[in-house]
Amino acid sequence: MKLRRKVLKREEIESVNVSPLIDVVFILLIFFIVSATFVKIPGVQVERPSARTIDDLRKNSILFALADNDLIHYGGETIPLAQVKPLVEELRRDVDVPVIVQVDRDANGAQLARIIREARLAGAPVSVATRKP
Repeated sequence: MKLRRKVLKREEIESVNVSPLIDVVFILLIFFIVSATFVKIPGVQVERPSARTIDDLRKNSILFALADNDLIHYGGETIPLAQVKPLVEELRRDVDVPVIVQVDRDANGAQLARIIREARLAGAPVSVATRKP
C-alpha cells in the first residue's frame, strides 16, 4: 500500500499543470488583437515615381491614390475632388493623422496639387508617397 501511494505522489509531483500557461497565452492573444492597427488601402495599384530622399511614412495615415487617369481613390472607391476635404476633416476629428497621396507617375500634376490643397485646407500635413530608388 505504501509503495502505491509513493508512486502516485511522484506522478503528481512530476506532472506539469499547463492550465495557467493556456490562460496566459489567451490573454496575450487578446492583447495583440486589440492593440493591432488596421490601415485602409486606397484600392488601386499606382506606379509611384522614385525620389532621392524618403522619410518613413507613419502607419496610421489617410491614404489617397491618384491614378494615371486622374481619378482619386480612397478605400477602394473613386471619389470626387470635392469630397477630399470633408473626408479628411471627418477622419482627423478623433486622431491627428497625416494625409499620404500615392501618385501614378503618369498622373496630372495639377490634380495632385488640388488634392494637396484640399487636404491642407482640412488642416492635415500632406506627403507624397514615392518608391525607393
